[in-house]
Amino acid sequence: MGGVGAVRGVAERTERCATRPAGQVPGAGSGGGGGARFGLLLGDEQPLVRRGLRALFEADPAFRVQGEAGNGDTLMELARLHRPDVVLIDADLPGPDVLGVARRLVEDHAGRYAGVVLLTSTTGLTESRILGAARAGVRGFLHKRESSEEIVAGVRSVARGGVAMSEHIVGQVLAALRDDHPAAALRPAGELALLTPRELQIFRLVAQGLTNQQIADVLVLSEATVKSHFNRICRKLALRNRVDAVILAYEIGVAGGVAEQRSTA
Repeated sequence: MGGVGAVRGVAERTERCATRPAGQVPGAGSGGGGGARFGLLLGDEQPLVRRGLRALFEADPAFRVQGEAGNGDTLMELARLHRPDVVLIDADLPGPDVLGVARRLVEDHAGRYAGVVLLTSTTGLTESRILGAARAGVRGFLHKRESSEEIVAGVRSVARGGVAMSEHIVGQVLAALRDDHPAAALRPAGELALLTPRELQIFRLVAQGLTNQQIADVLVLSEATVKSHFNRICRKLALRNRVDAVILAYEIGVAGGVAEQRSTA
């Protein structure tokens, strides 16, 4: 099933069906066990796309759709009212600058972060805008041409505290970072002394955009071991997610090539 076209198709097939009232779903906010679900807001200018997205996420037991908006101002009002766990925003959403909206969504959650996912088109965000969004705390960058299943899985990952990026967007982030930090490091690398040699290897591979499974293959480790190492890296370096790790690696100047990180064990 393909991307926004598939989303529109879902909307057309479900347009006459009643949607589930938000209050009917047990649990709220934490999206963990015990029947609780992730609170989700949707922001897209097109009503048909919003209906399609709502249908997709309401069909997934992990989510509770709290509302939808056709512009940034309405989305912010809904966010203040519902305090969602995750917000899916069209990168071309009308109203205030979408990066400003994303930053406010992240910062307005006193004490906890709202996961923000941008849904982009081919012309949705330039490389510099993607980098700006990452620095604003956006944890998901998904392309509208992704399948419906991939879009739902990506938003679910961000709701759980992870990161989701379409493959070509990872390339855009890395290209933007290379352009932004072409040579000398902008920050001292002393904080990397907190990492073990293995953690430093993994940190550098994350900076190349590798997934946990790809890192596991390179270093001949289990994926669970890589994930455990990365969690410790985040705690030691006060990182929120993989995007923060990539940015830090380029600012410090340690984003080396994949081949040099390969395990010799």
